Amino acid sequence: MLSGSIPNTLPSDMYERIMKRLDTKGVRICVDATQDLLLKVLKYHPFLIKPNNHELGEIFGVVLESDEQIIEYAKKLQDMGARNVLVSMAGDGALLAAENGEVWKQRPPEGTVVNSVGAGDSMVAGFLAGYLAGGSYEKALKLGTAAGSATAFTSWLAGKEEIEALLARI
Repeated sequence: MLSGSIPNTLPSDMYERIMKRLDTKGVRICVDATQDLLLKVLKYHPFLIKPNNHELGEIFGVVLESDEQIIEYAKKLQDMGARNVLVSMAGDGALLAAENGEVWKQRPPEGTVVNSVGAGDSMVAGFLAGYLAGGSYEKALKLGTAAGSATAFTSWLAGKEEIEALLARI
């Protein structure tokens, strides 16, 4: 998992260096970064990338106003090398453009947002846990959405109980 910005004490191409080194090792890598950090690693075909809808639009210099537009631009990232593109959309849930050609959208459960910090990270963790548990993109997206929502609905990171309670409502 490569996530966030690179500290100025490291080379600015650190994510690229890591992915190049692992490129032939069969390691599935997930990248949650913005702009150039994300775009420069696509040539190494990351297993999953997770921009939010605003970041996705910024990459291409457009404002995305519909699910159809989000799908179109998520697929452009796939054309550039990403295998799976998970787009978080805050209160609108998440959308997954999967490497098998399927597109899934998941609405979040209802709840009151207390603190959205860490919700995207929780979504990625839930997605990966769901995928690794059974290889189903649909189930992974549901668990990711539940995990992200659960964190947004609490003052800190959500635990297993909060996530499972929301998953039952999806």
